[in-house]
Amino acid sequence: MEARRILPVRLEEVKALSDELRIMILEMLEERPMSVMEIVEALREKGIVKTPNAIRYHLAVLKDAGLVELTRVGKVLKYRARDKYYAYTGSPEVEEILDRLASAVKGEVGTAVDKLLSEYRGEVEEAALKLKPCEFCVTKHFIEQVVFEVVKRAVGEVLAERMRGHRG
Repeated sequence: MEARRILPVRLEEVKALSDELRIMILEMLEERPMSVMEIVEALREKGIVKTPNAIRYHLAVLKDAGLVELTRVGKVLKYRARDKYYAYTGSPEVEEILDRLASAVKGEVGTAVDKLLSEYRGEVEEAALKLKPCEFCVTKHFIEQVVFEVVKRAVGEVLAERMRGHRG
């Protein structure tokens, strides 16, 4: 069974990306900032007819989830994706490859996570506490989120450096 996925995924993002149209909008905003009317027109070119108010609603959901933000382009306010998201359609064969590759680097990733949790635990906990939405929530979840975010950003930086090196 194939599954469409976007990474990273937080609960707010899962809710916002539960709609295929919002995924399409986010993918367009990764390419370039766009106004509501530009989004309406781009969707129309794909055979999807939506009103500007419908697009504003979907943009508000994406914005509330922290996936998009408003930016000024000249005199116009446009929406843009806040981060790089990777949408893909998976298959059992791809899942097997991903699992095998994850197992291959698990030790190195484990070393990085161990370093974060031992040498930088205070900073991880400080960040996790600032993410904690209420006094009744379990902090452990947020510690995992902070560690995941740090590792994700480090991997992104390493990949960007390697890709620049391959272009040169």
